[in-house]
Amino acid sequence: MASPIYHTPPTPPGIYRAARALRRLSTIVLVLLVVFVAFVAYSAIQIVHAQPHLGTSNSTVEPNDTVDIATAFTLTNPTYFSIQQFALHFLIVNATNVVILDSRSNAIAIPAGGQADVPINLYVPLSAAGESLLTEDQYLDWNVWGNASYAYLFTVSIGEQTERAWGAPFDDLRVAVGAPVLVNGAEEVPVTVSFSNDATFALAGALNFQVVPPSGPDCAQGTFGLNVPSQTAYNQTQDVGIAAGCDPAGGEIDSEYVGNGFSVPLPPEPIP
Repeated sequence: MASPIYHTPPTPPGIYRAARALRRLSTIVLVLLVVFVAFVAYSAIQIVHAQPHLGTSNSTVEPNDTVDIATAFTLTNPTYFSIQQFALHFLIVNATNVVILDSRSNAIAIPAGGQADVPINLYVPLSAAGESLLTEDQYLDWNVWGNASYAYLFTVSIGEQTERAWGAPFDDLRVAVGAPVLVNGAEEVPVTVSFSNDATFALAGALNFQVVPPSGPDCAQGTFGLNVPSQTAYNQTQDVGIAAGCDPAGGEIDSEYVGNGFSVPLPPEPIP
């Protein structure tokens, strides 16, 4: 019996072999890409879990009638990929739910394995809602959040909401006018200023005031020198001369805080 003749299978065409190799390579690349994206996504979650936080804040009154609140936001990047275009958005709301600040920081980049302490200076205008920062201790709601591009693939959202106590430099401000008295033939009134400096900074300067009657020109004016450390009460009285026949009853006292090269108007005080 003759042996069967073995026929060598025909060799596939070159284009077929190339297509098969390309399919295998595509499968490998796809698997690697899925693994990479999953790893990047997992790393992005680690950034959120790295406990970003807002540091303590300090404040000062600035010459342009604003309060400068200085703080810092710390963000750690414990991963193998960089964070690009990270910027913060600040929204601060006062005790009566009025927005006193809506601001954004400049964008920064945080390298892989690095940490950034983003310095923040927030300037709150001392007008409208911001005026209450001068004379009212209160709690402020801080809402801080930011979006960042991560590994050029994802957008990572990071935020913090906190409530912080605010100490006013002129908390419970009172400017009172006493009854007129004759002193050496001239009419004078005692003016008393009292407040508590509950701010984190000292008050150094002067408090200028004008006694304004219901009608007509000012009755009197004067100045109280201020050198009031933080967390200190102030209570002083001085006698000031008033214009003949001027009755301040029913008017108001206008005052302003004058520092080094600037002045900040304070809320007027009615005179009973």
